[in-house]
Amino acid sequence: MTDTARLDQAETVPLNDSVPPGATEPMPTQPNQHDHTPAGRPPASWSATPPVSGGGSGSGSGMTAGAFYGEAWKRLPRDFGYMALTAVLLCTLYFAFPAAIFGGGSQDLFNPFTLLMFFIALFVARWLGQFERLRIGWADGRPIRPVDWTPRWQQNWWTRTGSAVANPHYWLYLLHAAVVYPLVAVVTVGSGALLLVGFGWPIVVGGIAFVNRLDAGYFDGLDSTSVVAIGLLGLLSMAASVALFPLWARGSVIAHYWVDFGLLGGFRAEQLEQRVAGLQASRAGAVTAEGQALRQIERDLHDGPQQRLVRLRMDLSAAERAFDKDPVKAKQLIGEASEHAKDALDELRALSRGFAPPILLDRGLVAALEALVARTPIPVGLDVRLPEGLELATEIQRNVYFTVSELLTNTTKHAGASTAGVYLGLVVDASGLWYLTLSVTDDGRGGARPQEGHGIEGLMGRMRALDGELTVSSPEGGPTEATARIPLGALNGVPTARA
Repeated sequence: MTDTARLDQAETVPLNDSVPPGATEPMPTQPNQHDHTPAGRPPASWSATPPVSGGGSGSGSGMTAGAFYGEAWKRLPRDFGYMALTAVLLCTLYFAFPAAIFGGGSQDLFNPFTLLMFFIALFVARWLGQFERLRIGWADGRPIRPVDWTPRWQQNWWTRTGSAVANPHYWLYLLHAAVVYPLVAVVTVGSGALLLVGFGWPIVVGGIAFVNRLDAGYFDGLDSTSVVAIGLLGLLSMAASVALFPLWARGSVIAHYWVDFGLLGGFRAEQLEQRVAGLQASRAGAVTAEGQALRQIERDLHDGPQQRLVRLRMDLSAAERAFDKDPVKAKQLIGEASEHAKDALDELRALSRGFAPPILLDRGLVAALEALVARTPIPVGLDVRLPEGLELATEIQRNVYFTVSELLTNTTKHAGASTAGVYLGLVVDASGLWYLTLSVTDDGRGGARPQEGHGIEGLMGRMRALDGELTVSSPEGGPTEATARIPLGALNGVPTARA
């Protein structure tokens, strides 16, 4: 189980806390609980799209110049590692690949062998692009839209392979690998080489002077003033190179990120098509889930409180008949009726947990979650990261509450866990879409799997009905982590600052 804080204590972050830099982490490692937004001003997270993950950084993140420079120094080892490998790739793969494609010139462009080479180059470019996405993902944590590689033609292997020519992503990857990336790499790596020259030439000149004994007249015609001026110029050049080096590394990584984002990322239209398809599929699931829930409530009412109430009525009728003839028996029957009434009340209370509790309607989602974790038999940590001014749709609040309730119930009954944690926050994807992220973890035995007609499958259907998703990671032996993402725009929950 991921240890976010002390999970044996319910811990709620105030609602006016801004979106933390690590908000994309399902369970953030070190919640920032003290960075409050000044009263009367919307949080900074509303005025600009925040970084999608703690690893990303860019000019649009709202950083001051000093903060950006400090971040550049902190990220220098990783940025320099990315750029060093870029220099190696530029001298090898990204030199050989364009040379192989364009080396023959245009006179043999329609030669069958040349056309075959271009076709093979599409798949090589895809491999190079995917490798570059891995590298840039390591250097800059901001995500790039996934690409839909589904073949356009599905008849057989030949048509699926040949459909690469009809997929625009293959051609964009080829453009990236053969033209754009090498040109950008020449500029960024060349700039870094100039900085290295600026740092190294004073050392070379000083070394030559030392080896050849400057006092022996090696540099004839230079007086002491000129020597001092050259020395100061060399020190200034070295200092400037050191000061600019982290900015070069960070700026080069950002430049490569945006090139990769534009050419190696998926299209917004593809994401919209997938969302439409998911919504169409979720309609039937929502209807089925609702019907199953109603049938379950009907069975629970019939098998539980209804039977108790029937027995209660029979006992009261018998007590009424025996009241004059046998008061002792009547008293016994009334006592049994009281027990049945108590049992029926307990069962009705248990069933009512499947409906929206009054605290959710009166005081909102956070208060309802606090009450929920407080009455859970095992210690549960609660970490809420919702910015001030966010108004969640009623359906989202209700579904989040029931999802947490169901997951904690499964944890208590089946997981054998000693502690659990609940995290609720916001994330922004590469397209600028806001998502409500919910994560429930426990340190139980694991092994949870979605099964048709069971709780987790029903929760997945509940999330699909909101155009969201629920994923469960539960290896044997634990820990278990269930993470749900709900797009806020689906129910007009787009974050806006209050007037």
